[in-house]
Amino acid sequence: MQYDQEKLDQISDYIQAEIVGQAAHYDEHKLFPLLFINRLVTDHKIFHLLHQTVDRDSGLRTFLEVIRLLSIEFSSLAAILMTQAFFAIWLLEHFGSPEQKERYLDDLLNFKKIGAFAFSEEDINLDKQFPETMARQTDKGWIINGRKQMVSNAPMADVLFVLCQTVDQYGKKDMAIFVLDSKTPGIQVGPTIDKVGVRSMPLAPISFENVQLTNDQLLGHQIAGKQQYTQSMIKMRLAISAQSLGIAEGAFKKGLAYSQIRRGFGKRPIDVSINQLRIVDLKTALVACEAYYHDYLRTDMSDEREVSMLKIITSRLASTISEEVVRITGAYSFIGNDDIERYVHDANITKEYGGKTDRLKKKIAEMWL
Repeated sequence: MQYDQEKLDQISDYIQAEIVGQAAHYDEHKLFPLLFINRLVTDHKIFHLLHQTVDRDSGLRTFLEVIRLLSIEFSSLAAILMTQAFFAIWLLEHFGSPEQKERYLDDLLNFKKIGAFAFSEEDINLDKQFPETMARQTDKGWIINGRKQMVSNAPMADVLFVLCQTVDQYGKKDMAIFVLDSKTPGIQVGPTIDKVGVRSMPLAPISFENVQLTNDQLLGHQIAGKQQYTQSMIKMRLAISAQSLGIAEGAFKKGLAYSQIRRGFGKRPIDVSINQLRIVDLKTALVACEAYYHDYLRTDMSDEREVSMLKIITSRLASTISEEVVRITGAYSFIGNDDIERYVHDANITKEYGGKTDRLKKKIAEMWL
């Protein structure tokens, strides 16, 4: 079975009943949408889709569809959920030790604890370079020093996954992910970063000063950070693709509705011939992208280059549709709580989150060199 259609129908009904029309208020005031998250986690068990053992691929596909459906209306909410899903739950589920899973997994699945993955550093390409955040091995474990520049959900996080360059007692360098409580001495979460898009999801830097850890806090008790980071990013880019497609669908739906509003004078935007052609072009591009997205979800969803191409296509489409809709509808784009300007800003974030487009293109091009 490709999807859990019954669960998708239930969540779609909940979105229509409770979430439609709420995004603008939450994003404007940068409010964390805890009420909606708790309902989705408690009533609909969305994170358990990633934890099921019978058909994991079906669970993953269904979760990605949840992200797409949410992003049609409230992209920030989707971003918070997929960060918890792939930068905490998925990392722990696939790479954590039995002891680490016992300590953290149930609370993460039920959103009793919030997770965050601290990996990004300024001007560091993690595909080719070690992070500057350093974990030095000692007789008792490890000591971490460094700074992560932007960490999603950081101000709310209880559990941190931290990607570090490791230096063992013999001077050998490698990469590893450590699992630690956010209240560990030496950790400082910086001020929340003000973003133009996806504003309800908090983002902040994190500094580490002589943070002392035990060997048991290595994710999976092994130094395998490169592989663990790469695999988690593949899944996150899949989620960003679903999010981007949802943004594109939402922007088109609302843009079409605004173009059909009758003005007090003159023609409706849809009555203008050139606008009709533009809208048809947007719909054609959207249908093609939807087909490619759903076709890829029928695979094992693990190819890094294929997923990167999917992210590039969907994030570009989200920007194209939202920006073109603003041009077509003019002032009608900013009516009430469904302003399309928010879709423009959210779409631009998807092009940066999970790897910038040009960097992904260079990674894809390596297969031909």
